[in-house]
Amino acid sequence: MSSQPENSQPEHIRDGQPGHAPAEHAADFVGIPNLWSYEFIAICAISVLAFCNISIFYGFYSYLTELGIPPAWRGPLLAMEPLTALIVRPFLGRYLTVGNSVRFMRVGMGLATLALVCYPFATAIPAIICVRVLHGMGFVTVVAGLMGTLTVFLPRHKSAQGFGLFSVTILLPYAIMPAFVEMLLPHLSSHGQAYALAAPLMLPAFLLLAPLGRRTRAMAAKLPPSHLERPGWAEVRQSFTNLGVMLLVAANFFLVAAHSIVFFFMRDFAAGIGAANPGAFFSCANAATISVRVLGGRMLDRLDKGRALFLTFLGMGVLIPLFAHAGRPAVLFSMAALYGTGMALTMPLINASMLGISPPRLKAYNANLLMVAVDAGFFVGPFLGGAIMAGDLGHAVLFGVGGTVMLCAAVCARPVARIMRKGEAGASS
Repeated sequence: MSSQPENSQPEHIRDGQPGHAPAEHAADFVGIPNLWSYEFIAICAISVLAFCNISIFYGFYSYLTELGIPPAWRGPLLAMEPLTALIVRPFLGRYLTVGNSVRFMRVGMGLATLALVCYPFATAIPAIICVRVLHGMGFVTVVAGLMGTLTVFLPRHKSAQGFGLFSVTILLPYAIMPAFVEMLLPHLSSHGQAYALAAPLMLPAFLLLAPLGRRTRAMAAKLPPSHLERPGWAEVRQSFTNLGVMLLVAANFFLVAAHSIVFFFMRDFAAGIGAANPGAFFSCANAATISVRVLGGRMLDRLDKGRALFLTFLGMGVLIPLFAHAGRPAVLFSMAALYGTGMALTMPLINASMLGISPPRLKAYNANLLMVAVDAGFFVGPFLGGAIMAGDLGHAVLFGVGGTVMLCAAVCARPVARIMRKGEAGASS
């Protein structure tokens, strides 16, 4: 494939411009006509269980403080897990296909489970580094398999709604687990035990993989053989020269970097202004996000995605710095609901936009490019936030930087609407 001459590329791929797949590739987008299939429900259930073992790390910065880890090391140790994912994911993306996506999930869940069990025993910096690297390798492999499978079973005409519902499965653990862990901690000796207690959640996820694997293989048998091959380097390079793809990747990076600053450092701030349960910030934010995506999911596919992204990023860029001036928990938790509403719109719109401008054979690869941006954001955000807090610059500076990063996402999103409209006009003509 990589030796294919440029002029032999399909029209929607040529010159890296966005567009729609030709008719013969339609099955690639609509493997099943109904969104509520067994496959989609199983993917969502596995996602909930997998993200339960990440959402409990909202207090990892505090845990490192309790262990006596020097302040200069806390940010890098926070960032070690996403840094591992950032390094590993581009290589995984080249080997991920429809046929092996479930195998990816199985291996990843095994590694993540082992890492969770090891956390209580990792109390020194070298041991924490090893466990964080292992956890990063496991989690990135699980998510790569999930995204590869999801792109096959998601009907194109309901892509934004589907991504919105799928992202609810990512957010649900963040709405439940922080508050639940806060209630559990008084009965445990440390956060490390709480992390280990998440390991059994992987068992039901393993049980779901067997039937999902059979159904995925059956779907793969219906696809054109070329769709089961790994994309060639020439095709991969086209993703990096596609302006729409790169803008969406950059916007996702800035979104996640800003969000990770809020996620990892909100607990200490909320406790500092008198919140009895600091985890309630995430419960309020994610309750709003889930409500918007479930009740308004069908509307997402009708929006001008690029314009909606720009306006939402702009609003969140203004909101985040205001967290530092909340003063009282009730005010902060009200702002959390607004924050969650913004998050409800951004992630499904980014993913649906990427699906719309990607050629069939690069859908899974480009979906994982967005996840590379997630890894990079979760590395840069905690690293930057840790440096700010280690320098005693305070939460006002911290959230101010977070808001500025979110505004960078708005700058990236602004041209996306024009690029998508241009691609749709080219496809219709």
